[in-house]
Amino acid sequence: MVNLVFHIKINTEIIDFFYVIIQYFRQNKNLSMPLTTAIFDMDGLIVDSEPLWYEAAIEVLNDYNIQIDQELYNTSIGLRTKEFLHHWFTHFNINISEIPLSEERITDIVISKVEESCITMEGVHHAIELIKKKDFKIGLASSSPISLIETVLRKTGLKDFFSIKKSAEHLPFGKPHPQVFLECAEGLQSKPTECFCLEDSFNGMIAAKAARMKCIVVPHPDQFIELRWNAADLKLKTLLSLTDEHLCDLEK
Repeated sequence: MVNLVFHIKINTEIIDFFYVIIQYFRQNKNLSMPLTTAIFDMDGLIVDSEPLWYEAAIEVLNDYNIQIDQELYNTSIGLRTKEFLHHWFTHFNINISEIPLSEERITDIVISKVEESCITMEGVHHAIELIKKKDFKIGLASSSPISLIETVLRKTGLKDFFSIKKSAEHLPFGKPHPQVFLECAEGLQSKPTECFCLEDSFNGMIAAKAARMKCIVVPHPDQFIELRWNAADLKLKTLLSLTDEHLCDLEK
């Protein structure tokens, strides 16, 4: 509980900081640049894989007598598996030398579950088609390993829609650090300020804003009313709600 309170306190401070920055840019419209690029997250936005990650994590953590509930797990959504494991292994005094093997096991379990059942999130095709009609460049930036990214895109039939696919797997930092978004933008030959990201997690939203990109967030329904999402430029219940007017408003 102490850890959760600390996490909430830190998140509140981050939100306050970014809210000030966002308001500054909104009030200085001359600083805005035309948008040219859309960058999608994957887990929880394109495919309903967060429950699969939770199941895999619980299965592996149980081997170390570590038990965390859904609420605590939700605080770590958007982190890379190695950072997730480092946090909980340190908290429960498990030797961190176990992390590489546990990370590999969790990833293998998730890939296996995706192969068995891969559910595309509502509105994904609608959003992609809408963005394509605007002639935006489209990339994908995920905390997941590239092996899972390729599996998901193959199972969903979306592989050809993304010009660039970037994983934070081997980067020095994962979300909420902006590096994976910045590298995706660079691969698309776009400036960060020309990009907008589509995210479902708090850590992903913070990464997008830290990259100086606009952010559309689609939170889990259970978290939709939480005030922390006010740091995003647009909050939607589903990608099916995305409109051409929304995309135009992002440039204002």
